[in-house]
Amino acid sequence: MSIIEIGCCGAYCGTCPALMQRACKGCKLGYDRNERDLSKAKCAIKVCCIGNHFQSCADCSKYESCLTLNEFYRKRGFKYRKYKMATEYIRKSGYNAFLKVADTWSGPYGKY
Repeated sequence: MSIIEIGCCGAYCGTCPALMQRACKGCKLGYDRNERDLSKAKCAIKVCCIGNHFQSCADCSKYESCLTLNEFYRKRGFKYRKYKMATEYIRKSGYNAFLKVADTWSGPYGKY
């Protein structure tokens, strides 16, 4: 099962018009069918997540100690904190619970 609406970092792309119209491949589409080469990906989070066959970083046992992910979440900007909240919500409640909440949002993040 691939949850393409949830980015490796916790971004929710289910409301993105470009992804819905297949104008954007997001961070996951195409790797499972070898249409994209993971070795050419520039996002270290994506390379690690997909390379380890995780749906998102929420699945990783090294989540709390991951330097790459924690540096990403510490970036300036509200969205990075929201992506971290999403990942933590998934870790606590699971993907189905997250999607149930996220499918009510009008953007990449919202209220839980």
